[in-house]
Amino acid sequence: MATLTATHHVLAPSRRPVPDIPGLAQYHADLLRPYGTDLDEERWETGPQVGFPDLADGLLGTHGAEAAPAPDLIIVAYALPDLHPFTTTASYINHHFGDRARSFAVSEQGLLAPFTALQIVSAYQRSGRSRRAVIAVLEQTTLPAYDPLVHDAALIDSGVLLSLDADGGGLPRVLRAGTEGQSLGALHTLLDAPEHGATLLVTSERTELPPATRADIHRTRPDTYCTGVWLELSNRLPQWRRQYETLVLHDVDPRSGARATAVIDLTGRRTSW
Repeated sequence: MATLTATHHVLAPSRRPVPDIPGLAQYHADLLRPYGTDLDEERWETGPQVGFPDLADGLLGTHGAEAAPAPDLIIVAYALPDLHPFTTTASYINHHFGDRARSFAVSEQGLLAPFTALQIVSAYQRSGRSRRAVIAVLEQTTLPAYDPLVHDAALIDSGVLLSLDADGGGLPRVLRAGTEGQSLGALHTLLDAPEHGATLLVTSERTELPPATRADIHRTRPDTYCTGVWLELSNRLPQWRRQYETLVLHDVDPRSGARATAVIDLTGRRTSW
C-alpha cells in the first residue's frame, strides 16, 4: 500500500525569459492552425515562461528533495501542456536522481491525471515492482492562445512533488485512488463511512457537495487547476494529521465533467478499506 512519506510544492515562481529556441513561434502557429486559432504572440511573450523543468528544479532543489532516496518510479502528471516539447520532463527528473527509475507522464485526462498517477503507483507497489516512487504534478500557464480555463481564472504556475514508499509505518496511507466509474463509491458514502473517523473533504469550488455530510470541507485555491487539491495537501498535511483521521481528495474537471477521488488514511494504521 502506497505510503506518503513527503510532499514539496512551488507556487508562482519568478518569471523566466522567453525561450531562445529557433522556430518555436512557428511550431505553436502550426499546432494551433488545424483548430482555427492563430498564435497570440503578445499573450505568449508576456506569459511567465515557467516551464515544467523550471517547476521540477524548484521541487527537487529548493525544497530539499536532493537528500531523499532515489526513486525507482517517476510519474509526471499534468493537464496543461508545457512551454515547448523539447524537454521530456519525466526523463529530466529521472536524470536528477541518477537515471535508474522507470519514468513516464500521464496526461490528456485534465485534472484526473494525478489521481491516475497515484493509482498507477499503488498498483506498482502492490505488485512489488516499486519500492519508492515520486509523482510530480505540474502546471504552467504560458500558452500561445487564449484559453478561458487558464486566463479567465488567472491561473498561476505551480507544482507538487509527492514521495510514496511501499511501506512506512505510521505515515499517511493511500487507501484508494481512481476516477469516476472505478467502483470508488458515491462521494457521500466515502465521507460518511463511520470507519473513517474524523474526515476532511478537500475539493474545488467546482464540486457540488452532498446535501448533508458529517465531514469538514476545505476548498482549493481558485487560481489552480490540476495542482489544486495536491497543493493543499502539501501545504497543510501536518496540521490535518493533528485534526483528522481520513482525508478525501475529490475534484471535477471543468472541461469534461469527469470526477476523481483519493482516500488517505492520515493515521497510517489502516491496511485496507
